[in-house]
Amino acid sequence: MEIIKKVVVKQILTEESRQRLKEQFVGRQYQLNKEIQQLEFVLHKKLKDNKNNIKYQNSLKESFNREVKRRKDRLRQLELKLGQLDEMDLGSELREGTIQMIEQVAEGDNWEEIMKGTEIVIKDGVVHEIRQGGVEDE
Repeated sequence: MEIIKKVVVKQILTEESRQRLKEQFVGRQYQLNKEIQQLEFVLHKKLKDNKNNIKYQNSLKESFNREVKRRKDRLRQLELKLGQLDEMDLGSELREGTIQMIEQVAEGDNWEEIMKGTEIVIKDGVVHEIRQGGVEDE
């Protein structure tokens, strides 16, 4: 029988990966700032087009303010990550996320061993290590 199991993917921090992550974070910041500007532009246009409907304007402002706040929160998170990235030592492991894998299960297998976490460790885009068991799945 086959089951689907979560696998943690980690990345070893190198100068190359640090630079790549910085570029990703800065690119995402740029995108979020563009989205905020676009939202503000659209809001002003819609408010101008509906200047006689105060109830609609208030609802519109609330909705747009929520969206702008979400993007500003993401910007703050990215700034924090950029700061942390600069402080991290080379060789540190960063959790990148999880993926799913298919695992074979048969009668008599040790269930606890099967369910222990598996990690894939990446270094500069190459699988550096696969850790089986002994790692608790998060």
